[in-house]
Amino acid sequence: MMAAMDQSPFSLLSLEEELSCSICLCPFDCPVTIPCGHNFCQDCIVASWKDSYSCPQCRTHFPTKPELKRKHCPQHRRGDLQPAVDQERGRPGDSRGQPSGEPGCHTL
Repeated sequence: MMAAMDQSPFSLLSLEEELSCSICLCPFDCPVTIPCGHNFCQDCIVASWKDSYSCPQCRTHFPTKPELKRKHCPQHRRGDLQPAVDQERGRPGDSRGQPSGEPGCHTL
């Protein structure tokens, strides 16, 4: 796995983007998928739905509260990925690299 990370900082940053919530911009904490296919932290998407239900990314409107599909994001991947991303960005490790794990997820 380390060989793949050494190949391109751009692919590593792209992977971080793919594993990050577009609302809080942090690695997913209890990731869920909404019907349009976009992924968010469960707490982030629920908090964004005040008066209406729409996707923060593509703006698809849902007439009723959509069902959230839980995604399984292995804890070790977040923990292994963050130090390499921090190094590429030239910053020391931060607390985001510590996976919260699915046990902290709320029941859907």
